Amino acid sequence: MKILYASVPQWYPVSPYLACALLRGQAEAAGFAADTYDFNVEFFNDILSERFVRESLERARQFLASPVLSCTDPSDAEKYGAKMSQIAAERQKILSEYFAGSAGSAEQTAAEVDRAVQTVKTRDSFYDPEQLFRAKDVIDAALDIVSLPLAPARIRMDNYIANPLLTYDFADVDFQCREPGVNMFLPYFERKLDEMDLSAYTLIGLSITDLSQIVPGLTLARLLKQRTDAKICLGGNYIFKVSPDLKKIPAVFRDYCDYLLVGDGEVTSVQLAQYLAGTRAVGDVCALVYADENGNIRENAPAPLLKLDTVAYPDFDSYDFSKYFSADTVLPVQLGKGCYWGKCTFCDFYTGQQKFDMKSVVRAVDEVQYLSEKYRTPYFTFVDEAVPPAFYHAFAKEVLRRKLTIYFYSFARLEKAFTPEVLCDLYAAGARFFMWGYEAASERVMCLMNKGIDLGSRRQILSDAVDAGLWNLCTFLLCYPSETPEELQATIDMIYDHELVNTCTPSNFALKKNAILKDRAEEASITDFEANGELHISYKYHSSVTTMEEIKRKRNAFERQYLIDTADRLWAHTFTESDYLLLYLAHYGRDYVKQYRLQYKRRLPV
Repeated sequence: MKILYASVPQWYPVSPYLACALLRGQAEAAGFAADTYDFNVEFFNDILSERFVRESLERARQFLASPVLSCTDPSDAEKYGAKMSQIAAERQKILSEYFAGSAGSAEQTAAEVDRAVQTVKTRDSFYDPEQLFRAKDVIDAALDIVSLPLAPARIRMDNYIANPLLTYDFADVDFQCREPGVNMFLPYFERKLDEMDLSAYTLIGLSITDLSQIVPGLTLARLLKQRTDAKICLGGNYIFKVSPDLKKIPAVFRDYCDYLLVGDGEVTSVQLAQYLAGTRAVGDVCALVYADENGNIRENAPAPLLKLDTVAYPDFDSYDFSKYFSADTVLPVQLGKGCYWGKCTFCDFYTGQQKFDMKSVVRAVDEVQYLSEKYRTPYFTFVDEAVPPAFYHAFAKEVLRRKLTIYFYSFARLEKAFTPEVLCDLYAAGARFFMWGYEAASERVMCLMNKGIDLGSRRQILSDAVDAGLWNLCTFLLCYPSETPEELQATIDMIYDHELVNTCTPSNFALKKNAILKDRAEEASITDFEANGELHISYKYHSSVTTMEEIKRKRNAFERQYLIDTADRLWAHTFTESDYLLLYLAHYGRDYVKQYRLQYKRRLPV
């Protein structure tokens, strides 16, 4: 038997992601043949072309000539007919406004998009910031055009914004997966699968890790279940988070998949392959959810704790790195599992993972060295929620002992144990920046978040990191429930401290289904909350102090102004371009990136 592990749109297509390569490594170590396929990077390469952009413009014009939208399946008309009319009216409005103001630039964008894609993939032009940032803007403009025929849904490099007139209830998502009039991925995947021969595969596993992948991921799963004889397994962190609701929906197992993998997949994926090969009973496949022969939903026992040093190395052999939207490849590595603090009230990152554990330092450096030599890249991202300072110090010393040349970045907590000595050793070992969770300036708000750090030490740690040569990317959680205007302004003032905060990543507060805060909502002045749909991981909520709408308005107002104020800087603000930042810091050094001002951006009107 043979297995295919596939990643799905939408996710930032700059470098390959870990999940499928890791599962392929486990399968091969257990004696199974396995492939990987990145539908996400294929999708972006296919749609970011002059041909596809011009086709999208033509489809948008055709809709404006006849702005009517009806259900493809007549049986949906009673429930969704009125909704389709609403979508048609909103689409007509968006398209009319676009062509009234951007018709000329649209033709220019179509003519430039192929060159822009090549710019971000070619070293000479990638490492020229004027060319790179101009190309990124052309790509963003091209995606605006590609989105027009399916408005008000939008595809971005860093997000898929699903149709806001439809919900994340399963019924609405199921409708989108079947209806090409509201789902840009359905006709794309139909064409893509027509070109592929998947007959060799007994099992196809799809990794779904984020809300932006739910509609495209389930669309692909449904088509695969219709078109292949392979068993379809849905896994990934997002699937775990919504699995309590998915398990209650028989249509999930009838129309979309045969199995849900709930939790870490290193053991389960191999055991599922053994079951399909006839050497294990289905009831003995850990962390598996499935429908039995009578249609009853079964959930097997959780997976055992992993012995992390025995996990096989990820296998990236199937990946064509030239397809990714970057001149150099940044490979992902996981040093451990979970978060060693794991008590932040707002967080759900560690949901679905085993309790915190780390690989041994020697094993971790062995893996990095192996991957660097095999795939000829010195660039890495450590995709851990948090790595303890003591581990990082020992890791750095082992890298230095072996005289390895690597460059890396990762999340980190602002712990006092990140001393000047530790930070200097990390820089010498190849660290170029850390994504520090600063969150908020207010001590009161931070106590509500339960970050578990010495708040008085945060600025000093950032200052020590700067002295060590590191770049500081700080994440902020704006508009926490009960946060006052004065507390919010103090956080904004911190964000503008460019000497300590070199890059900011601001996020809106969201009440997550799996967060600790759900059970302590009153502490944050949250009066009540309700489901946002079976396939959404956040709740709608109400607060005695602020509203979701007010939070969104305040955050958006700050972000608009910040983008204007920092328009000519390199990565003063980013959500997803961390790989680009690493490559520039490794290539040019921190001072160049900090001091460079984009002439291209200066010429743009504000």
